[in-house]
Amino acid sequence: MTDRITLELDVGPVIARLEELMRQLGPSGLETPLREIGEDLVESIKQRFETSTAPDGSRWAPNSMATIMGYLEGSSGNFRKDGRLSKKGSARVMAKKPLVASGLLQDSIAYQVAGDSLFVGTNRFAGQWDGGAAVHQFGSQAGTIPARPFLGADEEDVQRMLDVLERFLAG
Repeated sequence: MTDRITLELDVGPVIARLEELMRQLGPSGLETPLREIGEDLVESIKQRFETSTAPDGSRWAPNSMATIMGYLEGSSGNFRKDGRLSKKGSARVMAKKPLVASGLLQDSIAYQVAGDSLFVGTNRFAGQWDGGAAVHQFGSQAGTIPARPFLGADEEDVQRMLDVLERFLAG
């Protein structure tokens, strides 16, 4: 069984330009601009992992103490013999950002063009707890893992979409 999450964005001006372009070129004429938009969106989403920000510009919740401890206990040299944090462990804690330890989720962001549609997302299982996209996008049902939205488009993304479409409309 395949789980699927669908996020629909309110990008009315982009849709209007796409419809105009489709009238000019036909559905097959959308492939090139949709691919360019897809590449832009993938890069923008991946950048959110670097900045720990949601599409609306809000900062992601920091890692919990349990997450940090699990991260530190997963490798050696993070604690001194007396149990206190070592210099290496301290540096790892300071550098630890939410959702980027393994890079699996970030690296799975991709796009696909199918006809006159563009799909951008991840192939990580929607319900899988270990790195599952749904848990990170929406938070856990129990409330123990906060939402850290990464999928979506911000105002700059929408403007870049419009710029791509305007360029294709201008010929």
